[in-house]
Amino acid sequence: MTTQVAAAAGIKVIAVSGEKNFALVRNAGAAAVFDYKETSFVDKVIEEIRASNQEFVGIFDAVSTPETYANDIKILSALGGGHLACVHPPPAEIPENVQAGMIFAVNEVATPVWKDYVTAALRERKLRCLPPPTIVGKGLDKVQDALSMCEAGVSGTKLVVEL
Repeated sequence: MTTQVAAAAGIKVIAVSGEKNFALVRNAGAAAVFDYKETSFVDKVIEEIRASNQEFVGIFDAVSTPETYANDIKILSALGGGHLACVHPPPAEIPENVQAGMIFAVNEVATPVWKDYVTAALRERKLRCLPPPTIVGKGLDKVQDALSMCEAGVSGTKLVVEL
């Protein structure tokens, strides 16, 4: 959803994902996608940002692990700093020219976006429900199955347990 909302706002989104999800990420609105398994992807991202001649705002890290943070810091350092938005607490040590914070689902920024824009945009088909859902099953007894699937690794889908 973040890619779709950013693209709808006119932001050029440069994404990093696994190669198997490239089509999904492009379909969500990313202008360029790089494979995180490629050893030179950080350099390629930096090159793409510099070549875009657009203002660099920062990074949204939807994975937010020590490994992804290390890559984020390399990119931000090469580009003179910026914002780092994370889905988990940000790294303890960041350069002075980087502003880092954790994105919460409910706050003074997210609530109006979801309430005033996303809901209507989904109804009007300006935004799509991406990634597609994987229905794990129905009932509370399926929650553990979904958690086990998450632990094994899930990519390019949202797991759903119907109640």
